[in-house]
Amino acid sequence: MAEKKSNSRKRTAVTIILLLIALLLGIERCIHRKEPSAGKSETKEATAKDNSIQPPAPEATVQEDTGIYHHSKTRHRAPSPKTAETPYTETETTTGEEKPQPHVTTETTRKEPTAEIPADSVVDTAIADIDLSPRHEFRIGIRAGAGYSAITSLGGMTESYNMRPQFTQDEKGGIVFRGGIFGTWRYGRLGAELGVDYMRLTGSVEKNTARLRLSEKTEISCDVISPQLMFRFYPFRDFYMSAGALLAIPFHTSKVYTANRTGTVYQQQDHLKALHLQESIKSRLHLMPSLKIGYVNAKTGIEAAVEYNYGATDLLRTIENDYGYTERTNNSHYFGVSVGYTIKLKD
Repeated sequence: MAEKKSNSRKRTAVTIILLLIALLLGIERCIHRKEPSAGKSETKEATAKDNSIQPPAPEATVQEDTGIYHHSKTRHRAPSPKTAETPYTETETTTGEEKPQPHVTTETTRKEPTAEIPADSVVDTAIADIDLSPRHEFRIGIRAGAGYSAITSLGGMTESYNMRPQFTQDEKGGIVFRGGIFGTWRYGRLGAELGVDYMRLTGSVEKNTARLRLSEKTEISCDVISPQLMFRFYPFRDFYMSAGALLAIPFHTSKVYTANRTGTVYQQQDHLKALHLQESIKSRLHLMPSLKIGYVNAKTGIEAAVEYNYGATDLLRTIENDYGYTERTNNSHYFGVSVGYTIKLKD
């Protein structure tokens, strides 16, 4: 009995060991089978994706009589009996040969990430494409304006202070017109201006005495042609400052003497004094340094400026005589505004 029990136990242990070995072998085989199947499934999915992207293959139509295969690129309805004369368009005929099918790859295409370009580099590239180098720009135009002009030392020229000290003298200027043509050149922040203007320089002196109630007035005006050269500096794009000089060339001088005295004798004396004034005072070339501040709009061609001219040399020359006219240093002042219009010349 004891031997039978030991034999049954041995059989049971051997059976259990064999079952365990079979179970381990089965698990190992299942693992090896899952690995290739997973790869195949991935390949099948990739192939399915590519096939979904690939256009459908052309349909083949077989003719029973001739055995010729027709591969049509485009799908068309079969011609009806009414339209049998219409030819069948865009067909390729091959005798006994099949049209090669496009090669299908199982590898999926990967989209490479595009590098983002910073905004600063885009701005820098746009600025680099713009030509910021200065260019020569030439313009020509016309201008007109008005200002205040005055001639100094008129009282000392027309009468000696020692003759009638009881008189008071009052020197004044006047409003004058100015206009002409000009041209400009600009290169970056630098520029120049060359122009020719017509202008008038004028001044007057009035003599009064309270005791005699006598009033005398002398007015002198010079019409001049003034060529001008100015050098400009542009601290901003549309604003400039300029300095230069003009030369006043007089071509006509007006000299007028008036008095409020009445009586034949006094009128004769005033007439003689007016003649002496015409003979005693002459105009001459007049150099006037200039300063200007202006605005220019390159798109519209409009210019506006404020200008000051100072007479550095004598404008009037006095011929000394017995009538009280003496040679004295005199100069002039002009302060005015002008507006102009220019057009751009070809570079």
